[in-house]
Amino acid sequence: MKLRLDQKHLADAARRAHRRLPSKPLQPVLSGLLLEAAGGTVTLSGFDLDTATRAALDAEILEPGEVVISGRLLADVSAALPAGPVDLVADEREATITAPGMSFTLPVMERRDYPALPVPPGASGAVDGDHLAAAVGHAAQAAMPEKEAVGNMLGFGGVHLAADGDQLVVSASDRYRIVRHTVPWHPDGDEPGELLIPAAGIAATVKQMASSEIRISFTGSRGVAALANDQLTVTSRTIAGDFPDINRFFPDPDAAAGWMRADAGEFAEAVKRAALVNEKPEQPVVLAFTRDELTVRGGVEGSRGASRIPAEAADLDGFEIAYRPDFLSSLLAPISGQVQMWFTTASKPALLVPVDDDTYRAVCMPVRLPK
Repeated sequence: MKLRLDQKHLADAARRAHRRLPSKPLQPVLSGLLLEAAGGTVTLSGFDLDTATRAALDAEILEPGEVVISGRLLADVSAALPAGPVDLVADEREATITAPGMSFTLPVMERRDYPALPVPPGASGAVDGDHLAAAVGHAAQAAMPEKEAVGNMLGFGGVHLAADGDQLVVSASDRYRIVRHTVPWHPDGDEPGELLIPAAGIAATVKQMASSEIRISFTGSRGVAALANDQLTVTSRTIAGDFPDINRFFPDPDAAAGWMRADAGEFAEAVKRAALVNEKPEQPVVLAFTRDELTVRGGVEGSRGASRIPAEAADLDGFEIAYRPDFLSSLLAPISGQVQMWFTTASKPALLVPVDDDTYRAVCMPVRLPK
């Protein structure tokens, strides 16, 4: 292999592809990046047997070829090179990277030991990367931790994407919280599709691809998902299970016993202040309502705190309900402006939505307080 390419482009591609490599790979060769040079393009690929990351860049290909180089070394060396053209020459034993005033020789790994990369399916449509990153990043926080999402809970460990006409629905739940975002979707056809991808993995992927259009593939069969932009393609396993039917857990506002409205930012700050006296993160805060005020109480005997904010409420005089403060705060986080919550009883889930935004809704399960 012999090629010439731009230092900045090489460093960026190596950083993107290297970022998802395992720190303790099952096979030594998986600590490497596979470089494939042909037809004016160099592709740098990293693979941990679950997720394959491919970064492509233009290059002057003098001799095509393939080589596997330590991902860490290639990322560090390419970042240290001066701006401008870089020459990379490799054979079966070593790779030499040169730039004006600098030269690095790196050992290569056995190409035949590198596992076959999954083939990314064709794109089903596209979505704005910033919108998707915000929705997925928030939803991933409400997914069940991977170590807990086992057996019949497997589906709770992922973020669910579903194409519905010109909307992409992003959902997640850990059984105590449900979040659902909708973002504009530009489908390539009329076929619906869905994916269920491990939460941490898809959150990292869309964060890498934010600020550009992201193409998503719905394959119609379980196993492989692909997200791509012009610089990066990430192919990953999907969760081998169904996403739970969360629709039936969204309360009906018409059946609510009462509702309240308040500024979401003030509400979140009140929850944070009240929780300062809690001894444990899971210790609840209590919401108590009057017609024009919300009081958030935290703590127990000996250490107690209360924070009050203006709130409009209907049919909630004397009503109290308790929540884990971190769960409630996480559901308030995406809301700018007023939030509205509908309640039925102190032991049933509440519906939470922005007043002026129909692209987000959430459900929070209360904590039972001792009588």
